Amino acid sequence: MDAIDRTIILAVYENCRISYEALAQKVKLTPNAVKNRVHNLIAKGVLTHFLIVFNPSEIDAESFQAIVLTDGSEDPSKFVSTLGLSPMIGHANTLATVQGGAYLVWGEFIGTEMLHEVSTFLRNLDKVHDVDLYVVLSPKREQKGEFSKLHLRVLNVLRSNPLMQTSEIAQLTGISAKTVRRALKEIAADGKVSFRGRADLAAGSLVNIHIRMEWDEKIISLEKLVKWLNKKYPVAFWFPFPSVTEPMMIAEFVVEDLKEAERISSEIRATDYVKSSTTMVAFSSGKFSYLSEIKLSEILDKVDEI
Repeated sequence: MDAIDRTIILAVYENCRISYEALAQKVKLTPNAVKNRVHNLIAKGVLTHFLIVFNPSEIDAESFQAIVLTDGSEDPSKFVSTLGLSPMIGHANTLATVQGGAYLVWGEFIGTEMLHEVSTFLRNLDKVHDVDLYVVLSPKREQKGEFSKLHLRVLNVLRSNPLMQTSEIAQLTGISAKTVRRALKEIAADGKVSFRGRADLAAGSLVNIHIRMEWDEKIISLEKLVKWLNKKYPVAFWFPFPSVTEPMMIAEFVVEDLKEAERISSEIRATDYVKSSTTMVAFSSGKFSYLSEIKLSEILDKVDEI
């Protein structure tokens, strides 16, 4: 994993329909070289799922993370599958631990009632003895009304393969290629949905770590802390997941080996502004449908009725 792969993965996460030409401009390579890198990331299992989702704010959804601790007597793969039974849970990582079992869970919820529901679900699972759940600070955007019939028809075809070419969309919908291109531009500009490429950062020989850190707000702000992490670890640092209610976040990193993970963890712990930190190593993951994907699918299921 290098800076170019990182840029490609992040760009595909934002828009998996991005062209090889546009990616090439971002990383200063030829389109063919970028294509080879993308295919290599897919072959290694780093880029796995391509899908269409609502932007969470369109359905008033918020995000959460949870650390779930068990007594260790469960079957990890079966436990992760059980986690996926909740429609609020979209991703679960199995964490390395010296005692018992540990899982890092991501998901989405709408309203406090649903947040309570997912908290109760996690706490009532067999073998679970502790759950640390918090709401993630997420960007908000203004909602922009309903989809047009044209947009729904295009999205309905695309959900089977978000990477589908314009010509194939036109053939399957009976709409001209010119109209399809216009619809895709309008969908992108509207921003209600995103075409996502989901990555498995624990795939292959990479080491995926999550550092839970609490910082001193009197010394550094969240914005400055994230800026420092990006500057200090331009390739290794990937995503911050800050809490809405307290100066705490779980920061995600991808490193070459455990030695590098230990170095980064020690450097973060040694700063004046980080009050405490805990490093968690992820060694497998389970991917499920996020609520923002489920809610969009419910709308697209009715397209034939329109």
